[in-house]
Order: sequence, then C-alpha cells, then structure tokens
Amino acid sequence: MLAGAAILLLLSTLGLAWLAIWQHRRFARRIAETELRRLRAQVDPHFLFNTLNAISELGYDDPESADHAITTLSGLLRTSLDETRQQEISLQDELEFLGDYLSLQRLLMRDDLAASVSTDPRAAHARVPAMILQPLVENALTHGRPIGGKGRIRVSTSRNGETLLIEVHDNGPGFNSGASGAVRKGIGIANTRARLDYLYGGKAVLELKDGDEGGAVARLTLPFREAP
Repeated sequence: MLAGAAILLLLSTLGLAWLAIWQHRRFARRIAETELRRLRAQVDPHFLFNTLNAISELGYDDPESADHAITTLSGLLRTSLDETRQQEISLQDELEFLGDYLSLQRLLMRDDLAASVSTDPRAAHARVPAMILQPLVENALTHGRPIGGKGRIRVSTSRNGETLLIEVHDNGPGFNSGASGAVRKGIGIANTRARLDYLYGGKAVLELKDGDEGGAVARLTLPFREAP
C-alpha cells in the first residue's frame, strides 16, 4: 500500500516537473517569436523619414546615388518584413542585411559615420539568429557616438573551434556612463537575451562592456553551427 502511494507520488511529481519545463519552453519560444516579429516590423519612422528626406535631397545633385539608395532601402524593408525567414540564417546573409542598413545610416549621417565589417572566412557560413546584429548596431549608433565627433562602428566576426564570436565596437562614452549606460541596457537587450536563451540555452552569451581602448563593446558568443 505504502509502495503504491510512493509510486503515485513520484509519478505526480515527475508530471508536475515535466509540465513546468514544458510551460517554460513554451514561454521562451513565444518570447523568441515575438521578438523576431517585433524586429521584422520595426521600421523606425524617424529613421525612415530621415532616409527618404536625404534621398530626396540627394536626387538634385546625384540622381544615380539617390536611385541606389532607394533600391537599398526597398531591399532592407522587404527583408525585414519577410515572414518566411527562419529564426536562424547564415552569417553571410545577416552581414549583407547589416551592410545595407549601414549604407543608409552613412547617407543620413554624411561624413559623421565610419563603419567597417571584418569577417573570419571560417565563420562566413555559420548560422546566426536573423536580425541579431542590427539592433546592437542601432544601439551603438544611438547611444555610442562621441559628442561633437565622428561616430565609428566596427563589427568583427571570428571562429574559435566550435564557438562563433561577434563583436560590435563603438567610440562613444561606454556603458558605465550614468543614465546613458542604463538606457543602453534596456528592454531591447533583455529581449535579445531571452531569444538567445530559447535558441541556444546557456550556450549563447551576450556581454556588454566598456572597450579596452574606450567606447563600448557588445560581444555575442554563439555555438558554431554550419548553415546549409
């Protein structure tokens, strides 16, 4: 009798544990899917208005460049709103999307932005979360520009065995500069971490810290997975 009761208690406990795990995974999945939908639908009206205005002004002096900018903006919007894209894409595709975004930002900021992207050839075909870099770069552009100076953004990727490392550097005031640092570590960063937790568990890490040579660094460490 006692043995039967113990077995029933054990089965009940295991059932509750399984239910808790299932609910946690479902909640994490919904956070990840919601964050990706938010990123896809997130076309900052201010960014869009300024881009269109800059293209309009450019059209008077350099119609060819204006036409190229319109094509770039169209491709950027089409990609960001594509509901058929998977949670993970190749790093190469992600960097192409980021390149279009940066080219438009350079158009907006004229000569006040210098951006560079360096890629480890061994990492080019890695799988990464779709639209994972644009929010980090946007955060750096918004909060990581020196007052009265030229903004500099550097994105680098490298592979170390079974680990993929992506870093976004800026030359701004850094993360530990009072209110600005608090803003930079807000809900967008929390949502990104929740999405990473769903996709990779504890195998993915997003670190935010001050750079050794000034500015700030957003460092993303992912397990290396080969893209198809």
